[in-house]
Amino acid sequence: MARRPPSRLRLFATPRDAGTPLDRFVAERGGIDLEEARAAVARGGAFVSGKRVREAQFTLRGGETVEVSLRPDAAGVALEDARVLLLDRQVLGIDKPAGVLAQEGRAGGPALADLAADLLRARGEAPAVFLVHRLDRGTTGATVLARTKPAQAALLAEFREGRVEKEYRALVAGEPRDEEGIIDLALGPDRAVPGKRRVDPAGEPAQTRYRVLERFQGGALVAAFPQTGRTHQVRVHLAAVGMPLAGDARYGGPRFFTAAEGDRLEVRRPLLHAFGLRVRHPASGFVTLAAEVPDDLRDAAHFLRARSH
Repeated sequence: MARRPPSRLRLFATPRDAGTPLDRFVAERGGIDLEEARAAVARGGAFVSGKRVREAQFTLRGGETVEVSLRPDAAGVALEDARVLLLDRQVLGIDKPAGVLAQEGRAGGPALADLAADLLRARGEAPAVFLVHRLDRGTTGATVLARTKPAQAALLAEFREGRVEKEYRALVAGEPRDEEGIIDLALGPDRAVPGKRRVDPAGEPAQTRYRVLERFQGGALVAAFPQTGRTHQVRVHLAAVGMPLAGDARYGGPRFFTAAEGDRLEVRRPLLHAFGLRVRHPASGFVTLAAEVPDDLRDAAHFLRARSH
């Protein structure tokens, strides 16, 4: 019986490994192909002494611990063809499902880059993909990946210069005071809670425009248009003005909705969806990626609509 290849490697660089490029070290010490090692590093699956390293030619000094995830634990997780929003030689647009990380974390789990590569491979396409921007694990919707390094550089420049138009759908708790507005609040890390963000006057400038699409008893469906691209921006901004996302316990959102007759709806993720993304294609001008609102957000809106009547 053929030996099943490992999904994760934990390696130790000795003083004799000093000067060795990361990809060659992983391939030789891990017993895998050099191309597989390079792919794992490129997608963000390599950590050197606890720090993520994406450069295949990163030079080891000796004494480091090197952890590499070769394949995420993605059993039963796949991207269907229906989730492809755009596919050509330079760009891949995907409707990201909930529960998928943009890039692999140290704990593993399905990563968008791997799932996209699997999808391309199944279609007989070259499987190389490169991240351009990131949606949170629980956020669904339109996301774009590059298929070449030059395309990645061009797309990254569009995001960095703020030329990408983004529209989200958010189901929020609370009742918005205004029908529309601009939230202009700087954001920074919450030093008391790792991974959390907070409003911080000394932080990075951040602006989100919003518009109420539909009001319910104790909630609303909101369109959000982030003008900047800070981590957790829409989540923190909406919570800061009394509209936390349903399901977003980290920022004060409820995990359950209850109707007068006792019916109860559990919300299993922050109900935030990347509804539309307009970006300049590296070769053919502006393109718009549009992703339908997913069933869980649609069902929650229906529940709130029904209990409001």
